[in-house]
Amino acid sequence: MNSIEEQLIVLDEQLETYDPTQRWFIYLVTGIGILAMSWMFFVSDMLDQLSTLQNEHTNLITQIQQSSPEAYQAKITHTTQMILEKKRMIVDIENQKQALLIQISQSQGLLFDNRQYAEILDLLLERSVQLGLNIELIQSEDTDKVFFGKVKQFKKLTIKGSANFREIVAFLTFIEEQKSLVVIDNVQIHSDEEKPVFEATVLYMGVAL
Repeated sequence: MNSIEEQLIVLDEQLETYDPTQRWFIYLVTGIGILAMSWMFFVSDMLDQLSTLQNEHTNLITQIQQSSPEAYQAKITHTTQMILEKKRMIVDIENQKQALLIQISQSQGLLFDNRQYAEILDLLLERSVQLGLNIELIQSEDTDKVFFGKVKQFKKLTIKGSANFREIVAFLTFIEEQKSLVVIDNVQIHSDEEKPVFEATVLYMGVAL
């Protein structure tokens, strides 16, 4: 017989010493206590389950709201606005770049431009006619090589002709006065003819971006 059984036997013997009314009262109080404790355990368990269900319900509502068509529409709208803003920024930057390139090209002649180069050739021919030069050869060659640092040599222009010395100097000066990065690399003048014969090599350059 274990200690618990012995304690129960002792408790029964003690209860036998009480009169029936006291014993019933003790039984009643004991039963109520057992019921109260059982009810407390039951209620506590139900409260835990209720709290868990409430948390699950809150999480479910949040997921539904995040997955709702309205939420997706809001996300799409926000993403579209961001894309449009980025596109506007890119366009603004490109416009600023083009404006800067045009400004540099027009004001300082640092950039090489094929259209401007063609206009320069037309001006050179026109000026040679005005000065009375006899142009025998004008040859343009693409070079596209580094001249110095960020400066690239894009074209090499060879000009051959004949004229008076003063007209040759005026023509070469006109070349140097053009709005472009230009270097007269070599000039040869032969004066053993009726009119001096010249050959000039002109380099047209620009800043490499």
